[in-house]
Amino acid sequence: MALLIIDEHNFQTKIDEIKFTNPFLKELFIRESACFVSNLKTKIAALQCDDLMCLLTINEAEYENALICSPYTTYITYALDELKKFGKPWIKLLMLFYTGIMSIVFRLTQFNRVVQVNNNLNSLIKHPLLFSSLLPEITAALIKKYPSHAILFFRVNETLDAAFLAELKKNKYDTFPDRAAHIFLPEKKFLQRSHSKRDLSLLRNTSYTVVLHEALTAQDAERLADLYRLLFIDKHSTCNPIYTADYFQQAIKHHWHHYTALRNSAGQIDAFISWFESEKIMLCGPLGYDSEVDRKMGLYRQLVALCLQYANEHQFIFNMGGGSDEFKLNRGSTQVLEYTAIYYKHLPWYRRIPWKILSFACNKLLKKIVDESHL
Repeated sequence: MALLIIDEHNFQTKIDEIKFTNPFLKELFIRESACFVSNLKTKIAALQCDDLMCLLTINEAEYENALICSPYTTYITYALDELKKFGKPWIKLLMLFYTGIMSIVFRLTQFNRVVQVNNNLNSLIKHPLLFSSLLPEITAALIKKYPSHAILFFRVNETLDAAFLAELKKNKYDTFPDRAAHIFLPEKKFLQRSHSKRDLSLLRNTSYTVVLHEALTAQDAERLADLYRLLFIDKHSTCNPIYTADYFQQAIKHHWHHYTALRNSAGQIDAFISWFESEKIMLCGPLGYDSEVDRKMGLYRQLVALCLQYANEHQFIFNMGGGSDEFKLNRGSTQVLEYTAIYYKHLPWYRRIPWKILSFACNKLLKKIVDESHL
């Protein structure tokens, strides 16, 4: 199988050979990344092999980038943001010491100079099964094209990407746990849980109109962007990707995700959720809801009920990502680890230092911190 790397230099000359699996991918080549994610500045490329096409993002430094495209933001800036969640003083002190020292080390060693493979600009990723057999060729092609960049695979799920994770280790990638995520397995009968039953009852009796993807309009995109921002940026962290109204407009138009929304009696959308499907696995995409609406309305509960109902109907595994641990566990989720995999063997010794330190720290400490803080 021939691998083709498409970037800004050969995009026009290779246009006849490119097989865009989704029109949105073409938009990402034509326009700046900040048009879709306002806190993102990166170069976009793509890796194509027959009918498989995946996005590549190429970072040089860009320390202010959203965490979906900046290891520095993920492991330094976001880690500082998360300090408020840690209850135990020893964890806070450990994190402060770590971030203070490592922020200097990371910048000196060009930590952010990476090529991220299969970056779909979301926090949840499903790596194609084909990656396992193609990994040596992918690695060699990327080293040749980007000899001064580390090669990064983000959010490799220990359960859903088990074969690929094993192949990464076999091919000398350094792997370390990144976060805990929640997956809903069909055999766990998650809709039979008491919390799920109450959520489904709430959904059946809702005063909201469920709006399917096909009924959403370009005008709704602005509202989706506002609701997403309320939840993920204003409430949580500015390190999260800030999706623009243009992003949602293009995502709806080109079915980048499947969107479902809840519209109130006045005609305004108060909540929405999205997901995408890959190889019989369903992954949660952007979501949001109006935090000013009375909590008794259970907007988030209704959104999750919609997803679980869809996953159950199609017998999909549903990856809902991290956070809200108690809420998800009560509804039958299984908590698993997601890994970062990095290849740096072709880089100078000093460029390898931060990755070795990070790998050691995460492999030794992250599981303990996750257990202590339920992140």
